[in-house]
This record gives sequence, C-alpha cells and structure tokens, in this order.
Amino acid sequence: MTPSRHAALSVFSALAGIAVSMPGAARGDTPRAAAPAPASATPKARGAPGAAVLPPPNVVIFITDDESWLERSAYGWSNLPTPHFDRVAREGVLFNRCYTSAPSCAPSRASLLTGRNFWELEQGAFIQAWLPVKFPRLPDLLAAAGYHTGYTGKGWGPGLYPPEDPKRNPAGAAFNQLKRKVEKGMSNIDYPANLDAFLDRRPAGSPFYFWIGCMEPHTPLDPDNYKKLEARHGLKLSDIKMPGFVPGTPEMRRTRAAVQYEICHADDDLGRVIETLERRGLLDNTLLIVTGDNGTQIPYSKATPYDWGVHVPLAVLWPARVKPGRRVDDFVNFADFAPTILAAAGAASPGGAARMNGRSFLDVLLSEKSGRIDPARSWTVTGLEWHGELPPHSSAARAIRDERHHYIVNYAIRPANRTPPGRGAPEKLNPGEIWEELYDCEADPWQLKNLAASPAHAETKARLAGQLRDYQLQTRDPRATGDMKLFDETRALVERRKKNNYRDVPLAQRGF
Repeated sequence: MTPSRHAALSVFSALAGIAVSMPGAARGDTPRAAAPAPASATPKARGAPGAAVLPPPNVVIFITDDESWLERSAYGWSNLPTPHFDRVAREGVLFNRCYTSAPSCAPSRASLLTGRNFWELEQGAFIQAWLPVKFPRLPDLLAAAGYHTGYTGKGWGPGLYPPEDPKRNPAGAAFNQLKRKVEKGMSNIDYPANLDAFLDRRPAGSPFYFWIGCMEPHTPLDPDNYKKLEARHGLKLSDIKMPGFVPGTPEMRRTRAAVQYEICHADDDLGRVIETLERRGLLDNTLLIVTGDNGTQIPYSKATPYDWGVHVPLAVLWPARVKPGRRVDDFVNFADFAPTILAAAGAASPGGAARMNGRSFLDVLLSEKSGRIDPARSWTVTGLEWHGELPPHSSAARAIRDERHHYIVNYAIRPANRTPPGRGAPEKLNPGEIWEELYDCEADPWQLKNLAASPAHAETKARLAGQLRDYQLQTRDPRATGDMKLFDETRALVERRKKNNYRDVPLAQRGF
C-alpha cells in the first residue's frame, strides 16, 4: 500500500451540535510557488469602493505550545473561558480546519517558517535536529522587504542551530529580556512586555513582524492547576470536558484541568497583546494570527497522526481588511502560512529550488464569505518522523484528511501511549511493511474504530491512499521516493542525542 495524506479532524456535530471542520496543509492541486498577491488583493481599507490603499500590514503570530483545536470554546465543544481568542474569532475569521504539518514542536514550527511540508526540510523534519539555512525563512524574507522583525518566548525548536548559523534561532532576533513573577510550571518570560520593548525599537514608519511563542500549556504542569482553575475560572473537575478516547478518571481529569488552566493563562496573555496593539493605535492594520503548534499533550494526541494531534485552533484578525464574524471550512495547513503572510505584505516569495509548496490563503481571508470558499481546499496531508521514541518503536507516519475520512499509513509500530488499543496495530513489522488506519469521522468523531480492513470501505481507502501517494511524490517525500539516507542518518543522530539527554552541545547552540 501507499502512504497517506492527513488532515485530522473529527466532525463534532453529534457531540457539540455544530459541524466542526478543519483546514489543512494539503491541497487538491499540483504544488506550485505561491503567486504574488493579485491586484484585487492589494491591501485597501475595508468598506466603500475606492477606499485608500493601506500600507503593508503589521504581522503578529501568537502561537501556543501543545493545544488541540477543540480546547477553545469558540469551536463549541469546550466550556473553557477563552474570551480573547473568542474575540479574535468573533471580530475576524475562525478557521474550522487548520492542521499543523507535523504533531511535534520543531517540525511544525519549521513548516510554518518556511512554507513547506515538514518532510521537505531535510534535518528540519526532526525535532532535536536543525533547520538547514538553505530554506528561506519568513522573518528573513520580511526583513528584506523592510519589516522590523523579532520574536519572544519559544521560537523554532527544540533542536540545534545549523552549523552555518550556530547562534541564531530561525524565528529571528529574540526579545526575551523582560521577565515576570512565574507561576509553577510556566515560563517567566513576559511576552506582552517584550512586544512593547520590540515596538519601542521599531524604526519610524516601518511595518513589523513579531512572533509570540507562548510556552504554555506545555509540560511540566503544576499538579495543583486544577485547584487554580476552579478558584479563578469556576471550573470543577466534574466540569472538565473529556475527549472520548481517554478515560474520565480523576487522574486524567486533573491532567486535563492542568492543561486547561495554562490555556486560560495563555489567553490572558493574548488579551494583553491585543491591548498593547490597541493602545499604540496599531491593531487596525495588524494581521493577528492565533494558533497552536500541535495537539494537546495527553495520550493519543500530541505526537500522533490523529485529529487531536494535528488539528489546531486558528483565528485571524485584520480589522482594516477582513470582514468579521466569518467561519471558514477550507482546509489550511501550516505550510500555507508563510505564503499567505508574504502575499499580504506584498513581499517576494522565493522561487526555483527554494520555492514554497504551501499555498497562500489570502484570497480566503479577503473573501466576505463563510463556509467553503476555495473548492480545492477539501483535504490536507500531515505526518511525523520522530518524537523522542527509541527502537524498536517509531512514530513515522503520513496521513490524509478530507471532509469525512481520515487515512493513516504507519511505517513502524508507535509507542503504546501513542497507539490506542483495538486499532489493529501489529506486534511487529518487517522492513518495508506498513499498517493502515481509516476512520469515518462523521460516524466516529473520536476515531475509535479502524475501518482499514473493512471491505465496505476498501474503495475509500484506496482513493485516499492514492491521493496521498501522489502528493508525496509531487513534493519528494522520502517515504514515497525511497531516498531515506538523510532521514535514517538524522534519526540515528537524534536518537543518540536522546540517549545522552541532549547534553551534547552548549545551551547557546540549542534552539528554543
């Protein structure tokens, strides 16, 4: 069988009374370099025809660390109070189907920064390796177009800086100097205060790009977070929403509550960021993108190809240009972000061998419609190579998600905490063998029943497997071409680093 292209999303109409859809990274057309923004997309103030042309927008990316899409109440399933994300969704656009390229921090962020699928990034496909400098990065491209650029918190990482640029995070220049009183398990970096410091250094008249890498709700988590969640936000353990693939035990509820408390903390920071932009008179022409890098850190979520591993929240606000109150069903993927931002900024996108295979969704943002806007955005592909496991296990997989089905091709046996029981995983695989999964996400939104062996679903499985395989070949995925030498060497490197507890390089050369 062939691999798969994956955009995991469960349609939760049966659970939440809404049809939750997801944007993705895979597209139905042949990959191509992102085209320049068409004349109709030249930034103009929203409103009457002939409105004044706007200067290039400012860009702020607010990205949390380990958060599945349904954690946000705007999607209709969670009861968690996240008023600032909800405001961005209400006054901007809520994307129902946004997918990370990989459910792992470093390759996910590398995809966003480069406009490429994670498997196209050589060593950058692996957490704890490095992102080669040969791949143009969004902040550098914007800086070349006259933008003031920087980041705070967690940029690209964790991993190593490349040998050619051993001291600079691929996310750009760091602004992490300002700290705050820390809560247990959380970062002491004051992200909104560092945004203020960054803006103080902006050259007069220059547009800016700033990445806010919120380190929450990543582990380690304060085990008493569940008490603070009740005291500050009124949610008891019995109120905690539990995904259908994990047990509703007191221990798991406390884990979920600990995560959710940190999501509330991140949402408070988002509110301070918005307040900073408003106070400085910058919000109107700022493209504010709020998302998460990969799924929540609970079993069968983060570091897995399932929906809760790769389907992430996305709300976008651009008051001067984007019609508010819209909900979009098009699949978008992290590989699409850089081309979209470059098109909005009127900045050049790299061509030739450095071209981005992601496709701009600026047309979707600037549309005044809701629902499905671009018919080609009806599916997406995701996957993973490695996330800390050691032989004989491997999390290598690819997946494809369309509006109903989710097909996964596994190239090895995943660790037990990443493979739910009863999914048909073999006890062992010989080299070159695969095992497959197929889920009907309308009938089975929590992805509990693997239909890959069902004769009634053989046609659907073959269609998705072929679609995935075609996309992998178009984008030169080593899992499809068979050219695995670099991936095998990189896996051996990160496994050695893991066994040495990553103590092999100075802190100054570690990406974070």
